[in-house]
Amino acid sequence: MPIVVIVLYLVACVLCGLIGRNTAFGFIGHFILSLFVTPIGDFLIQLVARPSREIRQRLQESNDD
Repeated sequence: MPIVVIVLYLVACVLCGLIGRNTAFGFIGHFILSLFVTPIGDFLIQLVARPSREIRQRLQESNDD
C-alpha cells in the first residue's frame, strides 16, 4: 500500500512539472518544488507564476502587431 501512495505522489509531481514547464521555474523547478511543498501547493504557485521569457516575448510581439 505505501508503494502505491509513493508512486501516485511522484506521478502528481511529474504532472506539476509538465504543467509548469512554460513558467520561469520550468519543469525541474516545479517538480522539485512539488516534492517539497506537495503537488497541490505547487499548482497554486503555478497559478501566479511568471511565464517563461520565450512566451513573454511571443505575447509582446503579438501585442505589437
